[in-house]
Amino acid sequence: MTLEEAIDRLSRYQSDKLSDWRVEEERVLYAKSKGWLQYSRKIAIKVAVAMKQQGLSRQDVADRMECSPQYISKLLKGTENLSLETICKLEDALNIAILQYEFA
Repeated sequence: MTLEEAIDRLSRYQSDKLSDWRVEEERVLYAKSKGWLQYSRKIAIKVAVAMKQQGLSRQDVADRMECSPQYISKLLKGTENLSLETICKLEDALNIAILQYEFA
């Protein structure tokens, strides 16, 4: 079998849909280009530290935020584009300041 025949044969079985890992990688690359990913990671670290200091589990934080423990796991990965509402819920649930702001 020649190289061209092998490529032709493989291309017949190629899916038009991108694989999940590829979709996730493209999302992360897009996030990096937009800059919000660095903030998401910093927030995830701050949340993880607060949880450890307070002896809280993902379930504890989820109960306080009225969400699922799976969502807390996603937040702790540092790749979620967090809304202001979610950040405020995290601040309330952990009694910490995440956003620091000044009003002129």
